[in-house]
Amino acid sequence: MVSKLELVDIKRTEITVSGNIQNPDAKNDRQEKKSGGILEYGIVYGTSAALDVQKDKVLKLGEKPAQVPILIQNQKITGLAADTRYFVALYARNEGGGMAYSEIVEVKTTLSPPIKVTRNSVKISNRSGLAYDLDEGNIVVSSDPKADVGIDIFTITGRGTTLSLESIGNLRLKTLGVAEYDKISYLDLALIQDLTTAGVGYLVNAQSANTVIAFRTGEGRLGKWRLENASANELTISLVTYDN
Repeated sequence: MVSKLELVDIKRTEITVSGNIQNPDAKNDRQEKKSGGILEYGIVYGTSAALDVQKDKVLKLGEKPAQVPILIQNQKITGLAADTRYFVALYARNEGGGMAYSEIVEVKTTLSPPIKVTRNSVKISNRSGLAYDLDEGNIVVSSDPKADVGIDIFTITGRGTTLSLESIGNLRLKTLGVAEYDKISYLDLALIQDLTTAGVGYLVNAQSANTVIAFRTGEGRLGKWRLENASANELTISLVTYDN
């Protein structure tokens, strides 16, 4: 059959595919009369390229479709093992018992761990000794053993609001500049080699809003921290920290 399958997304224990399924072509099974409409269709996957619905994992998607081709859009395959190579194909079984498979897609799941904490557009009130625990996403004081970064927000006359970040507890970080926060994956963070304990400071304005900082905490967790806005009174941040 002329069917197509494409990979949409890869995660640690999940992949997403899209594609379409045509009627199985019976021209190679004429003597057995394996023809007729589709009775069942879905996805078959496993760790061997020789996929077979009899031995491999099957995700049944439907029976007797109302129309052909059948469109498969953003179908998630969950419960996979991390850092494992999988082979995936679409399949269809017709009324005559004919079985057909699409092209096979090969994919390897990532090593990305689950997210430990997520914060979206949280406001942090400015005060003396302000610090933040990036492992838990909580405001703490700079003397707290869990503090990862000291935060100082102040106004310079004629220049505006300045944000200063000081590494605490072996925090390593790097400013990625104004970046597409949602598109920065765990693997992107893991590939950064030049994280440093050096502090970060910059003037907060329209051009620097939504600056993203990559980090590794003293406890070894990687994450991304978006600095959305700052005034003399508060800082607005978003945060994703991955477990380790």
